[in-house]
Amino acid sequence: MELRHLRLLEAVAENGSLAKVVDQLHVSASALSHQLKEVEKEIGLALFHRVNKKLILTDAGRVLLKSAKAVLRELDKAEVDLQHLKDGHYGEIRIATECYTCYHWLPGVASSFSETYPNVNISIHPEYTGSPIGPLLEGKVDAIITSIPEDNPNLQYVELFRDQQLAVVSEDHTWATKEFVEAEDFRTENVIIYHGPVETVSLFTMLLIPKGVTPKKVTEIQLTEAQIEMVKAGFGVKVIAKWAVEPYLKTQPIVALPVTEKGLHRTWYLAMLKQDQLPDYYECFMDSLRKQMKNVPGTTEIKAAS
Repeated sequence: MELRHLRLLEAVAENGSLAKVVDQLHVSASALSHQLKEVEKEIGLALFHRVNKKLILTDAGRVLLKSAKAVLRELDKAEVDLQHLKDGHYGEIRIATECYTCYHWLPGVASSFSETYPNVNISIHPEYTGSPIGPLLEGKVDAIITSIPEDNPNLQYVELFRDQQLAVVSEDHTWATKEFVEAEDFRTENVIIYHGPVETVSLFTMLLIPKGVTPKKVTEIQLTEAQIEMVKAGFGVKVIAKWAVEPYLKTQPIVALPVTEKGLHRTWYLAMLKQDQLPDYYECFMDSLRKQMKNVPGTTEIKAAS
């Protein structure tokens, strides 16, 4: 049974004859008669009584008409919703990030974004933090905020902003008086990271691995507060974004210094499945994020491509 059969049943039930729905359905009377016989043969029941050239619903016709109306109304609603989605009036962006510290950016972004697109929902999925590429490829999220682009032909990346990474140590650490640290300085240190593998950590991918440097030890701790406590106690060093460590520098006995003389900067991206055209509200979301991060310490705005 096809949608054309359901539309035929509804139209004939309302008008009482095939001749009266020819113009409505843009099909000849003989073709409509053939379609009606097709569906009656398929279900093995008559849908209409033929009474004085008028078609009257049978019990089977009434049962099928009830379902037909429900299906057709849902289809009509879906078509309207799809048009709204196409026009950018309605939609959803399901977001995950590569680290938990990124999530505090999103409430402000969502608030600014909703002023322009009140009917587009931003839903946040922290359960995919740490390894969000898999969920993105599986369709569990629509976009991820990441600083580690993967070479995957199914993905596209849009630059958002850059941030500066700083090395954080206790006040009595030997690095505390340095102007900056180099790759070799990490060879004797316990480097604290959020999670492995190290090939997903900016310090390693951008500096240590290219320089062939392996730290004495690598310790995984997922909470920033716990990392700072370890650093304070002299149990390791941490390389962290300036925006993330700034609040602790004001209250804790720690020191932050540049990594390399030129500094260590990483680029943040919005990663999505590759598609020909993004809904307009994606650009609005990215602009909102760029604007929020523009005044955050240690970040540099990347203008959207014109």
